[in-house]
Amino acid sequence: MALSQIQEFYKNQTVFITGSTGLLGKLVLRKLLTSCEPKKIYLLIRQHKDKSPEERLEILLERADLRRDKSEFKGKISVIEGDCSLPGLGISQDDRETLVNETTCIIHVAAIVKFSEHLRLAAYVNVRAVQDLLHLAKQVRDLKAMVHVSTAYSNCNQKDLIKEQFYEPGMTATKLMKMLESTDDETITNNTPELLGSWPNTYTFTKAVAENVIKTEAQDMPICIVRPGIVVGALQEPAPGWQDAIQGITAFFIGAYLGLIHCQLADTKPIYLIPSDYTANIILAAACYATEKSSLPPIYNYTGSEKNLLTKTKLYEYGKVTAKLYPSAHVINVCFVISTTNKYYLKFLQFWLHLVPAYIVDLICLCLGKKRRFVKMYQKLHKVCGEVGYFNVNFWKYETSNSEMLWKALTEKDRELFPFNMENLEWKSFFEMCSMYARIHFLKDPMHTLPQAKRKRKCISFLYYCIAFALVCPVAFMLNCYTNLFY
Repeated sequence: MALSQIQEFYKNQTVFITGSTGLLGKLVLRKLLTSCEPKKIYLLIRQHKDKSPEERLEILLERADLRRDKSEFKGKISVIEGDCSLPGLGISQDDRETLVNETTCIIHVAAIVKFSEHLRLAAYVNVRAVQDLLHLAKQVRDLKAMVHVSTAYSNCNQKDLIKEQFYEPGMTATKLMKMLESTDDETITNNTPELLGSWPNTYTFTKAVAENVIKTEAQDMPICIVRPGIVVGALQEPAPGWQDAIQGITAFFIGAYLGLIHCQLADTKPIYLIPSDYTANIILAAACYATEKSSLPPIYNYTGSEKNLLTKTKLYEYGKVTAKLYPSAHVINVCFVISTTNKYYLKFLQFWLHLVPAYIVDLICLCLGKKRRFVKMYQKLHKVCGEVGYFNVNFWKYETSNSEMLWKALTEKDRELFPFNMENLEWKSFFEMCSMYARIHFLKDPMHTLPQAKRKRKCISFLYYCIAFALVCPVAFMLNCYTNLFY
């Protein structure tokens, strides 16, 4: 069978991937192995806690649903031990020479995505690693293409429209690195708000600086930038709704699904959720079309289709329907979420809907001699909600001309093999698939528990409204007495 254009591009290529142990990296690796015929794939993997890079590769293969074809695929994979937080990516001289001599394509996915990460570590991984990787790429003898994965929110300090172009960062990488070298951690922490300027966190700030590194140091290189929106579960591969771990927006949905989260800072405007497998597909497609050297590398804003945007209102509506039709046997409370753009009202809701019940439950746990954990859990949750609140109450429009042209440039076969157009995506069914996958695989709650879960949901709802009625009536009575007393 004849190969498609993208398959032909990757045939017999040697690909170097960073960030392969993360969500997107796993899917990029999987797609290369299952749909293409690369000659070799080098993965940058660091030692993590008590696990060696080789042991982490075994875990990676299993989580990316590649275990069943392990013998076939593993022969094409080699581990390069390294760490993006270290100078020179922490790569040995021998491994560096191997990459220089053999690599033909580089896909840089690795990043620190934690919003509250210390500026030093965020800068080392998100900025210095890009500089070091570019330095390596310039030495590669036969580099055909390189992709840098950024984020749609790297320039979130811009108002209204974010174009597929470079923007000025808060400071240059050179200035940032000099400042880090001459300043201790405590001083950096104290000065971080001032250093960030109009950027809300160290993640978006360092991503903006990294894009400027590409602009200034990658001229006349076959390189491009992909800026995905909020990456969530997979639409098709390796399974409908597939997710790697409970993190980001998935953690929020699960918390709301179990009745743990009842309020958040958010408006009703569109939210740019992107299927993870579609994101991997556009990354691979972009590399195929990044072979031409140019003074300004092309940028792809990947935020979905303007004709099929998902609003937060619709998303919450789908969540309510899913929680009602497919409740979990592990549900703890009634499932509802109140959204507000008023920070003071949010504090009020968090106190009454989260902290008051948490203190009551922790008091019961104390009396029973069990570990108290709910108040601390909600305190951490409120901190995270504060970090993401900026993105929930601000709205940007995105220019997506390059992404649209890339899709149009694909052959019919490539569109089938590497789909990423979201114009006809059915959001309701996609949300249900992600919810069911999380229910079964993260909550370990198989579908045969559904009758039990529905009975439990009804009981919890009955108790909740009885307690609410019992609390409201005395307050209403006292207000009535107060009113009659003075009038």
